[in-house]
Amino acid sequence: MEIKVFSGGICLLVMLGIFSLSSSCLAATPETAGLPGVSAAMLQANFWIERVPAPQRVILTPAQIAEFNRAILAALPQTMADFDRFPEMVDRNTLQRWLAADRLPRGAERYSQGELLTGTFYDRLAQNLNLRGLREMNPVRWGFTVRRTDLRTFPTSTASSEDDESDDFDLFQETAVNIAEPLAVLHRSSDGAWLYVQIYNYRGWLRAADVALSSSRQVWNEKRRSTKFLVITGTKVVPREAVMGKPVPDWRAGMGARLPLLGMEQGGYAVEIPLRNSDGNVYWHKAWIHGKADVSSGFLPYTRANILRQAFKMLGEDYGWGGLGEGRDCSSFIMDIYNVFGIWSPRNADQQERVPGHRIGLQGVADTAVRYNLLGRAEPGATLHMRNHVMLYLGQAGGKHFAIHSLGSYGDATRPHADGTLPRVEVMRVVVGGLDLRLRSGRRFVEVLSSANNWQP
Repeated sequence: MEIKVFSGGICLLVMLGIFSLSSSCLAATPETAGLPGVSAAMLQANFWIERVPAPQRVILTPAQIAEFNRAILAALPQTMADFDRFPEMVDRNTLQRWLAADRLPRGAERYSQGELLTGTFYDRLAQNLNLRGLREMNPVRWGFTVRRTDLRTFPTSTASSEDDESDDFDLFQETAVNIAEPLAVLHRSSDGAWLYVQIYNYRGWLRAADVALSSSRQVWNEKRRSTKFLVITGTKVVPREAVMGKPVPDWRAGMGARLPLLGMEQGGYAVEIPLRNSDGNVYWHKAWIHGKADVSSGFLPYTRANILRQAFKMLGEDYGWGGLGEGRDCSSFIMDIYNVFGIWSPRNADQQERVPGHRIGLQGVADTAVRYNLLGRAEPGATLHMRNHVMLYLGQAGGKHFAIHSLGSYGDATRPHADGTLPRVEVMRVVVGGLDLRLRSGRRFVEVLSSANNWQP
């Protein structure tokens, strides 16, 4: 797994010139979440579902998804964690390599809340990695997150931004993690406030207060393998203390989260929420989710219609680097969609391109017409890849190809600069757009695609 410090695979659109680091997030409504050439009708999931042959046909059964997940694990062994085979102990050299002390960006000009990060800050941060606390063999503990939380590159909540005016693109932010996420605890910081953990598709630091430990791996496995669970299929759902009680914001669960399901009670779902006792151990608290909430008992059937419906639930939502501000970047948008089907999506855009599937290679294809012809083989719901960015393919309308994605900005082709580059048009939200839209470089999206991938073996 690659730690994101200087650049990274979470969808670093800056490298494409799609947005600048000084951008601020803009809210949008679905009615305004279309780009040039996109009609109001195209902002509805049904517009695209009606164009899919047999949209309700199941692409993969649960058994086939389990096999597909094994193929994903095999294809991305350095990125994905097979918890069924995860070791009980991790050796010193492996952990030291993962902790990446040598990657502290000491030579880079970085800011936090407008203040330049100094050598003293990095000295303290290096000490907090607690490399001296590593043993020859380090025992693994097992736990769950007790709230939605942030996975960090290093054990600090201090931002690391290239912009001295905004921390919107905090380069120490790896990803947001849902409540009740199973994880392996590998190491603890010197100050005891942070835990270095492995979730199914990433490693990084979580606040210790956001993690509760199981008494044993066996007990942990019994809970994470529960066959009765509720999947959050809306963008976010907040459980309640009681059926008619107030929502508890600290318990909010995002799309793809799984909660142990006890059954139906008084028109709602009785679920279990992990909490942390004073010793740091987990206990499970009964909570309720409204019966009309956007949830599913078990995973959603993996169909083209469901893929598209899930995508359009996020239309107009703010872009959020690494999940900051409860937004989604391009790759978490894709990850959350596929998680509701039980598919183990990698976290970052470059890793998602390596998911086994019916891949359509576009590298080395210079002719735009040929590229469009090849894209005709992509199914709606396939992923479209370019350097450090990923989109969800919608299909064709009016002879043109369209996608939905979490986008920073694009280039204004009506006002080209003398060198052929284009002025920046800020977007910073989930939008529908055509593949003939231009980047700030002047090139069309379709011209820089490296592949399209239908997620099925």
